Amino acid sequence: MKKNISAFLSAAAVITYAVLLIVFYREVSAGIISSVNVCLNVIIPSLYAFSVISGFLISSGLYRILSLPFRPISKYIFRLPCDVFSVFLISTFAGYPIGAKMIGELYSQKRIDRSAAERMLGVCYMGGPAFFCGTAGMHIYSSVKTGMLIFLCILLANITAAFFSGIRLPIPHDTAEKTPLKLSADGFLSSVYAGGTALLKICASVIIFSTFISIADASGILLNAASVLSKVTALPLDARICIIRSVSEITGIVDMPPDPQLIPVTAALLSFGGLCVIMQTSGFIPKGLSTYNFYLSRISVTFMSYLYCKILMYIVGADAFLPVMSAGRIYRHNSPIPSIFLLIMTILLLSNNFIAKSEKI
Repeated sequence: MKKNISAFLSAAAVITYAVLLIVFYREVSAGIISSVNVCLNVIIPSLYAFSVISGFLISSGLYRILSLPFRPISKYIFRLPCDVFSVFLISTFAGYPIGAKMIGELYSQKRIDRSAAERMLGVCYMGGPAFFCGTAGMHIYSSVKTGMLIFLCILLANITAAFFSGIRLPIPHDTAEKTPLKLSADGFLSSVYAGGTALLKICASVIIFSTFISIADASGILLNAASVLSKVTALPLDARICIIRSVSEITGIVDMPPDPQLIPVTAALLSFGGLCVIMQTSGFIPKGLSTYNFYLSRISVTFMSYLYCKILMYIVGADAFLPVMSAGRIYRHNSPIPSIFLLIMTILLLSNNFIAKSEKI
């Protein structure tokens, strides 16, 4: 009976969604076009290279070499396996889903145990300084300094979460078995294929999520939610709408009003990453790994990022962020042509790889 009810509700939801796509066709189309532009101008340029490099570091075993200088920190402070600390470092600079992608590959290849993998999922999640400085720093506040402040606050929150998650755990033993490095052109090309596939999944998630946001906006749901939010906060309407958009899809953060008092809120939203990015990240988590620690860490790190930002702004002084407001926002219009060619090349590589495998079979 419960299965029938669940199936009926699922079917009703799908039909309702399909009807709303037709009713709000213009708004949905505009939202899809906007999300495609985001994929071409922001996501692909910032994530593709890191996605390929991170995959090659795992498949080749180079991640262990990068972790060696940080062995004492990993072992005695964070209580993590000594040869995987580079995953935390790379996830800090690469982009939201890259850390989960690397951890998933390590776990699937049995190079990391379940406990360490689940712990790392909670803290190997960050937008990266380039994204923060470009989106929050320059686009909203016209200041790289503000973007770096947000990056520092989120990094401190992740470090704090990583420390407390392992404070009661024993010091990990060094791995006795050392697998040899596998450096080859074929391995790098495999990472290119895998990186392209991962990026297509990410872009597809962003595009489909934009349809939900467009429907919510056109139907008035977004405005009503902003009105409800006004009962618990005195923020202006445009800030409330931006918060709701950003909780759904983080690129909505670009509409945040350039008020220095909202910098801690911006830091919290960027730390959370939005439901769309969280869904993308969850897609890289292999079966068998619990996502409980990942979701719990997102909530705690979001609040810590807000608090760290408030504290640092109090120490530095909020007035230090006022002069950058007079210059106005800086908008950067990048050409999508390089990203389009990159996408086409990736599809061709994937097609050639599939054809080659088919011929071998």
